[in-house]
Amino acid sequence: MSYMSILLGAVTIDGWVVIVILGIMFVISVLVMVGKTRFLGLVKSANARFIDRFRLQAELLLDPDSAEAKAMQGDPSVANSPIYRLYAIGIQEMAQRFRARGRDDGLSGASLDAIRASMDAGMVRENQRLNSQIVLLTIAISGGPFLGLLGTVVGVMITFAAIAAAGDVNVNSIAPGIAAALVATVAGLAVAIPALFGYNWLASQIKNVSADVQVFADEFVTRAAELYSR
Repeated sequence: MSYMSILLGAVTIDGWVVIVILGIMFVISVLVMVGKTRFLGLVKSANARFIDRFRLQAELLLDPDSAEAKAMQGDPSVANSPIYRLYAIGIQEMAQRFRARGRDDGLSGASLDAIRASMDAGMVRENQRLNSQIVLLTIAISGGPFLGLLGTVVGVMITFAAIAAAGDVNVNSIAPGIAAALVATVAGLAVAIPALFGYNWLASQIKNVSADVQVFADEFVTRAAELYSR
């Protein structure tokens, strides 16, 4: 009989309950990491496509009435880009002010501040979208080891209670129960460690995307001020 079969055979019911919960947490963590990685890949690709077009046609895309700006709306190739969505907020705010005051008056300092405020609000929403479900990884990182420890403590208590009831103390009766109780701790670490690595990698990628969004917002307002400020 292998060591693993001995350990698993000695795990108590409450130990299995903890291990099953940890297994569910592990599956959820993997799904979050895989899904978030794919999502960020789509985001970065869409951002790159939009930024390339913006660099080539900045003046035209900053004109709400231009054919290029209108063609950009609803373009599926940039639909996953948070930078594009921020651009859409800014260009919509510009269009509203041009309709209200006319293009000849340009954009006042107050108008530019209002546009920036709207884009800042958009950045908050985009950051919320980028960080969605990440909390599930933090739960796995912080909660997994403690759940495993709980399973271990309960398993050790049951082992000693069984020994006390039997009135027989020897290594052969203690060792399997203690070892099986430690399986829960191993399971907790097996959940937390991959989630920790995945969380750190995803956090760095999200930070980079957020920085790109911030830089674009600054660039958008600066270019709009150069073109339309009065």
